[in-house]
Amino acid sequence: MTTYKGINGFAVQSVATDPSPLDEGQVWYNNATYAFKLASVTTAGTFAAGGNLNNVVSNAGSAGTQTAALSFGGAQPGTGPIATTELYNGTSWTTNPTGLNVSRRILTGTGTQTAALGFGGYTDPGLSSSTEKFNGTTWTTSGAMGTARYGLAGAGIQTATLAFGGNVTGNPTRNWSESFNGTSWTATPTLNTGRTYLAGFGTQTAAIGAGGGSNPPISGNITESWNGSSWTTVNSMNTQRTLLGNAGTQTLGVVFGGVTPAPANTGATELWNGTSWTSNPTGLATVRGRGGSARNGSQTSSLYFGGETPPFTNATEEWNGPGSPVTQTITTS
Repeated sequence: MTTYKGINGFAVQSVATDPSPLDEGQVWYNNATYAFKLASVTTAGTFAAGGNLNNVVSNAGSAGTQTAALSFGGAQPGTGPIATTELYNGTSWTTNPTGLNVSRRILTGTGTQTAALGFGGYTDPGLSSSTEKFNGTTWTTSGAMGTARYGLAGAGIQTATLAFGGNVTGNPTRNWSESFNGTSWTATPTLNTGRTYLAGFGTQTAAIGAGGGSNPPISGNITESWNGSSWTTVNSMNTQRTLLGNAGTQTLGVVFGGVTPAPANTGATELWNGTSWTSNPTGLATVRGRGGSARNGSQTSSLYFGGETPPFTNATEEWNGPGSPVTQTITTS
C-alpha cells in the first residue's frame, strides 16, 4: 500500500498550531482542530483586515513591511499636520513616544521600520525640504532636499534613496529627481512627465514611478522606469489615479487604492511584471486614497492603512499577492 511517508520520505506531522512560514505542498495534522491541512498558493491577490491604527490619519509618510510597518506624520480631521509616529507588528499598532521633529503631511518615506527615511511634505503653510532618519525609536534631522515639495514619491532605503516628482505651489514642472546617499541630496535627471501624488517603488538605481497628477491630465496612469541614470516611459497602468499605495521592485510591483479623475476613490489593485500591468480580480475592502503602505514590502506582501474614504479612516488591510502560501483544510467527503 502506498503511503504519504513512502512517497515523500517523511510522515505527516501532528501539531497543535498551524506552522509558519508555510511551504507550498506542505501537509500537517492540526490536533487541536482535528483536521488535516495543506499549504497551497494563491492564484490571485487578496486583502485581509489588519489591526486599526490608533489614530485616524490621512496623507501620512510610510515605510517598512507587512509585519513591521511605520506610519508617520500626516493630518487628522480638523487639524494641521501632525508628527505622530506609529509602529505595526503584523497584528496591532503602537504609538511611538516621540514623533517627527517637523510636523507635516503629504510627505513620503523609504526604508524599514528600524531604519526609515522621511522627507518632503507640507507644513501648512509652507513646503518642506526636511529630511529625517528613524532608528526604531527616535527621529534625527539629516541633510535637506534640494527642492522643497510635497506629494512626491520615493524608492530605496535609508542610506540610498531616490525622490521624484512632487508639487511646488504655482510651479507646473513637477519632474524633479534627487538622490540621497545617507547624508545629502544630489540632483539627478528629471522625469519625462512631471507629476505629483504618484507611486514609487524599487531601489535608488532601479525604480518605477506610476500614476500621479499632471496638467493635463489631472489624474494619470503614466509609468516610468529608472535605471540609475535616466527615466524611460513604459506601459501605462489600467486605472488612472493619484495618492495610491504601492510596494515591490522594478520588475515585480503592486499598486492599490487612490483617487481617480472623477474625483472618486478606487480600491483597484494592479500588478507590475516589469513590462506591463495586470488588474487583480479583487481590491481593497475599504475603498480609499491618501493612505500609507508598507513600501518596503513586496508584490506578494504589503499593507495599506489610514487614508480617506471619505471620511478619514484608521483601517488597515494586509495584502497577500499571487503566489502567497495559504492554508486549506483537507476534507475526505
